[in-house]
Amino acid sequence: MALSVILLSFETILICAAGLFTWESLKEREPRAPKAGLAATLLLLLPAPVIVLLPPLRPFVGLVFGFVVFFGLACAVRWRPNPRAMKGSQGYVVEEVERFDERDIVFARNRCLPTGSEVYKRYYALHPEKEVKDAERREKGGPLGRPGSIDKSYRPNVSMIRASFELPAFLGPYALAEPAPGSAPAEMDPAKATRIIKGFARRLGADLVGVCRVHPMWTYSHRGEIYYDNWEEWGAEIPPPLPFAVVVATEMDRRNVNGGPHTPTVVESSYNYAKGAFITTALARWAGDMGYRAAAHHNRHYDLLMVPLAVDAGLGELGRLGYLITDPFGPRVRLFAVTTDLPLVPDKPVDLGVEGFCERCLKCADSCPSRSIPHGEKKLSNGIERWKLNEETCFDYWGKVGTDCSVCMGVCPFSRADRPLHRFVRWFIRRSPLARQVFPYLDNFIYGRKWRPREVPDWVDYPK
Repeated sequence: MALSVILLSFETILICAAGLFTWESLKEREPRAPKAGLAATLLLLLPAPVIVLLPPLRPFVGLVFGFVVFFGLACAVRWRPNPRAMKGSQGYVVEEVERFDERDIVFARNRCLPTGSEVYKRYYALHPEKEVKDAERREKGGPLGRPGSIDKSYRPNVSMIRASFELPAFLGPYALAEPAPGSAPAEMDPAKATRIIKGFARRLGADLVGVCRVHPMWTYSHRGEIYYDNWEEWGAEIPPPLPFAVVVATEMDRRNVNGGPHTPTVVESSYNYAKGAFITTALARWAGDMGYRAAAHHNRHYDLLMVPLAVDAGLGELGRLGYLITDPFGPRVRLFAVTTDLPLVPDKPVDLGVEGFCERCLKCADSCPSRSIPHGEKKLSNGIERWKLNEETCFDYWGKVGTDCSVCMGVCPFSRADRPLHRFVRWFIRRSPLARQVFPYLDNFIYGRKWRPREVPDWVDYPK
């Protein structure tokens, strides 16, 4: 009798959990997960008559339930953190790294090399192999080709994109902040300064904030992005960075990202670029008024690579898709930073279990429309062991559809809504290699392996 009570109680807990998952999945508007949750709920009803009516089979049911308990306990055991992840960006550096040249990035080549100009001739004299392909891209338009072409350039959404991108362009000239002449730096304990600047960043709209010391290897070597006719700076060596970075992440709304590769996703990213420019410019101006040098890094003024800085600032880990994966937003973030000589207290890198999970989860690679995300193991690229995104083919697809795609963001299991059940799963993944091995396959079974665009809010909907 006692065994049957225990078994029925445990079954009730499982049924409630499956029912809660079904309800949460319906609220999240997932197309497949509610069906899986409902099937699990119905399946879990079957042991009850066996427990009540067939006493000889109770030990077998207990054995099955015991396996579930054992698996949960095994996933809850805290294993030693990944030592490479805990070293931050340096954990995956195995050979000498050459600083990245901003002139070589696809954006700079697309929008900052006017045909026939002096800088055009100088660049392609050094890289003749890129000229024909770059010219083909340039003929199709800017970085997004014809904006919103996948949705027939639906005007309300395209206008929102352009409206948001105007703010970083306006704030770009104010990225550098210097103390007023003759003013002395405010004396402040680094811990207090860190609390203040993090609190100010959150009040300005940051969703995640971390601090790190800036490693010079993540600074671009030469200037390649020109926005304000400052052509004399093109090709100039970028000076050493200021010693500290306040790294900011802003969340991209899940429902808009779920519309990828359609225009709602670039409406969302352009909004976040505007938000990041506002946050970092205000933070830099605050540091300047406190008597310290500072620089805002957003999409009209980047001196550094954002992902390594964010890793060192403890905001997340680099995933297979080439983006930072955070907790609780996964890769659904945009990254910005403020570098400063204001003394601050750095945060520590984190181990979220991303490396082990991404080794088995291939959803982003399977769903990538341009096949730009690798399926295999990490490889050595410029002295760094990582999964290397093919930026060229990714950028080609952006130009084709007129958006920044974001399919890899939407399909990533870490991008799920920040609800209790998903937090519970992420808690297991952080702790256990077993969870990192099993949960990718469970996620494929419950949510499906391939990406399909989801429903978006009506104000940002597009013609089908």
